[in-house]
Amino acid sequence: MGGVGRRFGSETPKQFIRLAGKMVFLHTIEAFLSSGLFDEIVLSCHPQWIDVIRPQLPPSTCPIRLVSGGATRQESSYLGLQGFAQPPDVVVIHDAVRPFVTQEILVQNAKQAIITGAVDTCIPSTDTLVHAPDRQTIAAIPLRSEYMRGQTPQSFSYPLILAAHLQTKRRDCSDDCQIVLDAGHPISIVEGDEHNIKITSEMDLFLAEQLLRTRCANQSVNRSGSLFLRQYVIVGGTGGIGSAIEKKIASLGGAVLALSRQTSPIRLDLNDPASIENAFREIFSHLGPIDGLINCAGHLSVGPLDRLSTTEIGLAIDVNLKGLILCCKMAPMKTGAHVINIASSSFTRGRKEISVYSAAKAGVVNFTQGWAEERPDLHVHAIIPQRTNTAMRRINFPDEDIHTLLDPKTIADAVIDLLLQNDLSGLLVDVRKK
Repeated sequence: MGGVGRRFGSETPKQFIRLAGKMVFLHTIEAFLSSGLFDEIVLSCHPQWIDVIRPQLPPSTCPIRLVSGGATRQESSYLGLQGFAQPPDVVVIHDAVRPFVTQEILVQNAKQAIITGAVDTCIPSTDTLVHAPDRQTIAAIPLRSEYMRGQTPQSFSYPLILAAHLQTKRRDCSDDCQIVLDAGHPISIVEGDEHNIKITSEMDLFLAEQLLRTRCANQSVNRSGSLFLRQYVIVGGTGGIGSAIEKKIASLGGAVLALSRQTSPIRLDLNDPASIENAFREIFSHLGPIDGLINCAGHLSVGPLDRLSTTEIGLAIDVNLKGLILCCKMAPMKTGAHVINIASSSFTRGRKEISVYSAAKAGVVNFTQGWAEERPDLHVHAIIPQRTNTAMRRINFPDEDIHTLLDPKTIADAVIDLLLQNDLSGLLVDVRKK
């Protein structure tokens, strides 16, 4: 993790960019720690970042050591090899920016390195490969079935890889296997994984967010876990989605205060900043800091822009975006509280005749991601449901087949999954009809 991230195009090296509330390298370390395979972990780190990341290292019975990386990948690898308290039998070298390495890959690397002394993690190439030495014309098209794509980890007998580094005449090699091959030792292969991506660009980071979201969605969550004595505020709590969430939280022992323009004694009008401020001041005086805020209020005006009044446009922006932002700003929340903003599947592409609504929901997603980075003391997420069977939807689209719509209870289940999740932030969770 010694790179500067030139290809990523950011002042912050890519291994220190936040992914779901945590720096990328921390996700990677967690994969290694959870395997239970390792006696020691050495981080070959960009020297300017050592003091920044040292306090963030997770507590572990497995020692984690920081050493200064070098000017090249090869030098960083060599300095890392020298960083162990005791020389190991086997060393597993991995890119800090491959956070989705699987337990199976780690186990197979360790086993094969013991047997053969040198291992690379590879996957078949699905693209046609071309040989173009001058980058202008194709000299040859090799047989694709004979070529694979190399990933990491790359694993070795420790004496072998250390000797290869000491003997090599290369000075800027980006692959430890190449150095071992130069020393005349064969490399065996273990199967990699398409999800074991290397984050080197903004597009890779976007893909990583989707992979992490999918992995979290596939994990078994105990929705019967207790929310006992936790206090939640639901903005838009009297609507179809809000009511479903309120019932689900209550069934797990949580207390819910639902807010809307009709509720009493605390009324909240998302068109009126003073009303929002007064409502949360009143909540703080009665409850103190809360355990969570769920923003699910929405307003939908259907029609082409030239037929919408300025009042309707303002209402769509205030209710769907501005009011939500102000609620997040003004709500009194405990450290570790959850904030869940309900967006819409229309955020990815503007829809005709609901263009203002789509734009506001896109704003909700961007706000959620940005604010999650600003507030690492909170768990901030966005839920992105498909078309949902609510009164707002039925009024605006009366001819729509309700059997194609999502049940609000499914959204409530997704909210509970997030409320019971305490180690991630900044997730965008798609919720679709099964």
